[in-house]
Amino acid sequence: MTDYFVRLVRLPIRVEGVTVPNSDGTFSIYINSLLSQEKQNEVLEHELRHIRSEHFYVDMPVEHMERQAGGEALNIVLHPPEGKIALFRSENALLDYLRRLAAQMGVKL
Repeated sequence: MTDYFVRLVRLPIRVEGVTVPNSDGTFSIYINSLLSQEKQNEVLEHELRHIRSEHFYVDMPVEHMERQAGGEALNIVLHPPEGKIALFRSENALLDYLRRLAAQMGVKL
């Protein structure tokens, strides 16, 4: 389970929300306080999908991350940048990554 902290803050109107990884493995989610309650809930779910998809630990174009966090299923194999190794916050995160990678490659674990 990943810990996260949600903060409602006044952001520029075009910025609905943003997530920042913290050095202790938790995340800070900032949501625009100018949005309606319904829209704030949608933005929170979008930001949580970024966390669940481990977008902070993979080399993927931002537009792909946004589409994926928006609910679109993308058939993308996740790889760290060449010469780098992926960083995982826990053994479970690594296991989830390997399962997703295997599923994308059609391999059964």
